[in-house]
Amino acid sequence: MDVETFLRQVMRIRTFCKIDDFNLIHASRIHSCYIIALFALACIVGGYQPHNASAMTPPGLMVPLYSYPGTMWDELIQEKNSHNSVPIIAIINPANGPGVEDNNYVVGVHNLQNAGIIVLGYVDTGYGSRNTTVVESEIDSYKNWYGVNGIFFDAMSYVHGNETFYKQLNNYTKSIGLTYTVGNPGADTLPSYVGTVDNIVIHDKKDLPPMSLFDGWHENFTKTNFSFVAYDVNDINKTYITNATKFVQYMYITNLTLPNPFLDLPNYIDKLMGMLESAGQNGTVYIKVNTYSDDDKPLNGLWSTVKSATNSSSGFTPLIFSAVEGQNYTVDVTNFGNYTFDHWDDGTTKDTRTIVPTQNVTLTAYYEINQTMQNRPKLLSSVNQTSPLNQTALLQPVPKPYASSRDMMTTQAQNVGSVMVNLLYPDGDRADYTLLSFKIYQDTNQSVYRQIDSVSGNPFYIGDLPLNHRYKVEVFVNGMCADIDYVDLEKTNAQLKMSLPLPVGMRVDVLYNDGVTPIFNATVDVNSQDNKTWATSSTDTSGETLRFWLEPTNVNTHYDIGVKINQHISFSYSPVFLYPASATVKGFDQEIKVITPWPSAVHNAIDVKIYDTQSKLVSSKNGNLMVSVFDNNGNKIVESQVNSRGEAHFTDLKVGDYILRASNMQNDTTWGESQVTLDGKKTNFTIYEIQKTQNNQTNVAAINPKTSSTND
Repeated sequence: MDVETFLRQVMRIRTFCKIDDFNLIHASRIHSCYIIALFALACIVGGYQPHNASAMTPPGLMVPLYSYPGTMWDELIQEKNSHNSVPIIAIINPANGPGVEDNNYVVGVHNLQNAGIIVLGYVDTGYGSRNTTVVESEIDSYKNWYGVNGIFFDAMSYVHGNETFYKQLNNYTKSIGLTYTVGNPGADTLPSYVGTVDNIVIHDKKDLPPMSLFDGWHENFTKTNFSFVAYDVNDINKTYITNATKFVQYMYITNLTLPNPFLDLPNYIDKLMGMLESAGQNGTVYIKVNTYSDDDKPLNGLWSTVKSATNSSSGFTPLIFSAVEGQNYTVDVTNFGNYTFDHWDDGTTKDTRTIVPTQNVTLTAYYEINQTMQNRPKLLSSVNQTSPLNQTALLQPVPKPYASSRDMMTTQAQNVGSVMVNLLYPDGDRADYTLLSFKIYQDTNQSVYRQIDSVSGNPFYIGDLPLNHRYKVEVFVNGMCADIDYVDLEKTNAQLKMSLPLPVGMRVDVLYNDGVTPIFNATVDVNSQDNKTWATSSTDTSGETLRFWLEPTNVNTHYDIGVKINQHISFSYSPVFLYPASATVKGFDQEIKVITPWPSAVHNAIDVKIYDTQSKLVSSKNGNLMVSVFDNNGNKIVESQVNSRGEAHFTDLKVGDYILRASNMQNDTTWGESQVTLDGKKTNFTIYEIQKTQNNQTNVAAINPKTSSTND
């Protein structure tokens, strides 16, 4: 995640901390990040990526280069030289894998890379069925023989359950020095696979994919996650290519067809490259908004908005916005705390500025500083969420890396060693270690070699590990898997850097089954797979919960959302995946819409039959009876006269628990009552007369037990 995005998000997080009063364990961590961003990063100058970095990444070509090194390879290099701004990925496939070492491939790969082409090696994964060790051996061969840049995982699984398989292969690929991975399921995949590799081919078939393929859940992710391959396409048009580049980072289109559409380049390759090059430019200019103090020092992290009649963006400075050449744009900046807007770099003093960019433009707003910030608030350390809040707990100076005497002794042994693990947040800050635990695996063994339930520092040492083994290290934050990495322990000391994602904001919108009407005052629980409750909130009149700040899910973890209207009406929504901010367009914020199976009101007639103690329907002989409906708080909702057939009728009651009470209006006494649940399924209920004892006391036991059941 780039620094600008980080600044923008932590400022929003600070606001939510004030509003939502969410769990302090996350608030303290995020508040710490806010303080660091506001004070430490405020003095960093320029060089940030834009708010939507993917919008500035040129669209590229991903070529299945499945021919033997020769003419096709040379032509691809010529295309790269002619259209140097278009990124090209070439996938080599000597023999459905690396095959045997071939010097012609060595030379060919070298020539491609010299031209600026990224080269990936083809590996078949059998949709997750191949042995991991065998696949890793093929990855090693590509690296050692041909020096490729990364790996193309073909036949990628796209069903739940194999995400970890690809995450481990991705991590292994990166651990040996390769830098890029692509997965190819050949068809659309599940959102849980995004992030297991760097890019996923979501279409690999005849004809161009429809634009609707990129709708839905794909819109929650940046285009850098996706690509497509299309063959048997006779011609291409610029409009389609330009539109497609908004949704995918790479594409390959060819007029060739089965049985092998990848033995040569398409006859319109130069035309395709030209369209990609044009789409990368496409009349786009960039507006950059900087903020400086009146003594000409950068003040990063102040809110700015750029908008036109057709598009807009807002965020914290420095803000870079992708604009359309020749359109009218207004640029706004705002005050914050001690910083008050003074003037623009052109001397104007209004905080809103209008421009018509014809080329890349940088605007600088200057601020007055009203007073110097002093006495910075101390940073709260994270506290265990099951323990009382420790208001006085403060971050102490970071101790030296924790190591027990036993750990230190390992450096003196010849057959064992230790691994120093550094835990970092995405911005490079050292991570809080108070809620961390670890699982360590040795070589390809699936059983846990060592489990560490808590640590006492960051960095810290894992000692007494036998040498000449590969170790897989899994780190968990409060029980949720946060990262997986590998280390080869060949000497007595090794180092490992692991990345912990920052908490992700999630708000739940709870709706009735029409998908529109919000449910008020529902209780929402967010649970992990081990049934641990991470957050609880009631919904407001808009059906929205507080914003929860939770650990992102890993490839093999998810959350379950439980919605409960009352004791008898509940619904479970699962699985829910929270993706790290770096993979999503919206950064830290994710909105989860839960549409329950319940109607907003039971419009069908609700029939209530009234019986006497002899289980006979009442009549006018039993008196003037009235049935009233009460909610759980004892409030009367509606009432209905009992007719001559011993029935009362209601309509348009909301889903929920109610008390149906029959009363004799002649003597103002209770005839009987029944506790019922309306969930839209059952519409027939009964009330039995309450028997009286000789002392005229109610005999509760005489009430027909069926009347209190919610399932009959």
